[in-house]
Amino acid sequence: MMATLSKATPFYNRDSLLKHFRQFFTNPELVNYQDYVTGMSAQLKKKINILEYDAIRNVFQLEQLNDLRGRFSLVNSATCLVGKKEGTFIRVKDADGRDIMTRPLENAEKYASVETYKQGFAKIKQDKQGYGFLNICGEEIVKCQYTHAENFNDGRALVKKNHWLFVDISGKESEELKEVTDAIALTKGISLVRFKNGKYALIDNQFDKTQTPVSDIYDSIEPIDFENFRVKIGTDTKVINIEGTEVLVGSR
Repeated sequence: MMATLSKATPFYNRDSLLKHFRQFFTNPELVNYQDYVTGMSAQLKKKINILEYDAIRNVFQLEQLNDLRGRFSLVNSATCLVGKKEGTFIRVKDADGRDIMTRPLENAEKYASVETYKQGFAKIKQDKQGYGFLNICGEEIVKCQYTHAENFNDGRALVKKNHWLFVDISGKESEELKEVTDAIALTKGISLVRFKNGKYALIDNQFDKTQTPVSDIYDSIEPIDFENFRVKIGTDTKVINIEGTEVLVGSR
């Protein structure tokens, strides 16, 4: 579905940037946009690393990581603005309901579809080439080349060419996700996958490195809502949450 675009308005010029900087800096005239974006990116990455190295995982940490990774993704999409002069921008609603500013898309007719922005990137499709992603400047940060693509989910997107893999916010591809035949991005960096043997599991964005799901492997996984799932092994059925942990019925 095409993103709904409002009337184009001038946004990023020196005066508007200085006004924005005054919310964060005592002497905004001494700060430039590149310093701001680089600094924000470094701060977010540091906070993400602290949580990622914590061996304990709980719902609160997943929510923190989800927020930090989403902001990190959006900030890094905005690095495309560095070095650009004044320009026309439009305000759009992203997939999470946030107001973001993007450049009007040039040559939109070359795409069969342009989806709503998610964490700073919009999924696009060209009929012959396949799927890719745009940053907020409308630049193809990930070229159209995949037969399937899921939206960005905490800094990485599931894509498929000859096999499933991840692509990050710079367009870098991961190693293939071995034995995975189908995949759906969920939330908080968690995805639902189906393996070649017909079994299902929840994985996180590090699966290409660990090759270890965050849940047990089941005969079936049926979403109840965004964060809870009904799973089945043989004749046994239970409910797990997005962490892969069993949930007692009535305690959710």
